[in-house]
Amino acid sequence: MNSHILAFKWRPYSFNDVVGQNHVIQAIKYSLLTKKIHPAWILSGSRGVGKTTIARIFAMGLSCLQGITSHPCGCCENCISIKKNSFLDLIELDSASKTKVEDIREILEIIYYPPVKGRYKIYIFDEFHMLSKHSFNALLKIIEEPPKYIKFIFATTELQKIPSTILSRCIQFKLKLIDENMIFNQIKNILNKENFTYDENALKTLSIAACGSMRDALNLTDQLISMGELTTENINLMLGLIKKKYLFSLIKNFKAQKYNLIFNLINKISTFNVNWINLITELMIIIHNILKINILDKNCSNFLLDFNFTKSEILFYKKILNRFSEIELKFLYNILNTGKKNLYLSPNPKIGFEMIILEIIIYFKNKSKI
Repeated sequence: MNSHILAFKWRPYSFNDVVGQNHVIQAIKYSLLTKKIHPAWILSGSRGVGKTTIARIFAMGLSCLQGITSHPCGCCENCISIKKNSFLDLIELDSASKTKVEDIREILEIIYYPPVKGRYKIYIFDEFHMLSKHSFNALLKIIEEPPKYIKFIFATTELQKIPSTILSRCIQFKLKLIDENMIFNQIKNILNKENFTYDENALKTLSIAACGSMRDALNLTDQLISMGELTTENINLMLGLIKKKYLFSLIKNFKAQKYNLIFNLINKISTFNVNWINLITELMIIIHNILKINILDKNCSNFLLDFNFTKSEILFYKKILNRFSEIELKFLYNILNTGKKNLYLSPNPKIGFEMIILEIIIYFKNKSKI
């Protein structure tokens, strides 16, 4: 079953295949190369950026039958067992279900037994921040003075919840959110190998929606595949987005004082079963692009072409650059940002969105009277 899920099928099994975490990979590779390996590591970062994947590849590098290596073979008995999650000397623990101090004491009772097949007995604690205060205290001594054959790798999404007494005994690495262009190229590469046809604009939208998480991007890709075709229309339908022409028309008419047109447009948008949070986000991205272009390149043609915008987008951005000042664009962004945060307070999302638009209209209406 898992072979049909892209996040499982395309999980990296070598450091070279990990995307967007070069600073962490470099440190681990050098540690393996010099064979000076700290006993306790903390990998922190958002969901789906590669914490557990890197931990498992690290375990393969420590356990490979070819020797301690930054390039585990992936073919020996130990490497294959790690891939299958059946290696006796790799113990993966879900800290969310092992929060009690009694659970940690059970682990400590057997921790001094030497490894069965590998050089090291490796403990990977996932969601490490979920342990209780007493559990952290129980681990302190063993982390500070572990047996030579014990290695700890702790993965967490909330580093601030881990006590400083634990942090001071570990090497810490913060994994970055993955750049949307890296996600786009990786998804594109995977779909090419899977022999899928796709619309590149759909993949760009998907890469942005993943919010820096490769796992989220792959899961969204699976979801898009299940819709039959990897098109912009389907990704918009899946995410509750609408065609950009509606967003462009909305922004263009903020200063035109054509209020009936604006609210007729909002009513039309609402018929698409739109996700209003995503709609506000899309508007913010457009305003951000316009401001960025205005600051970096007044002529903007070369800049726009470098970022692969469509001809209609280029035409729209040029028109808006001549219609709005920098202060007005910044105001629009701030109003949208504030409105997005407070949308949940509205009677319903559509009313909340309309209140954001009304505030924008009132701003430009009052400004025109000055």
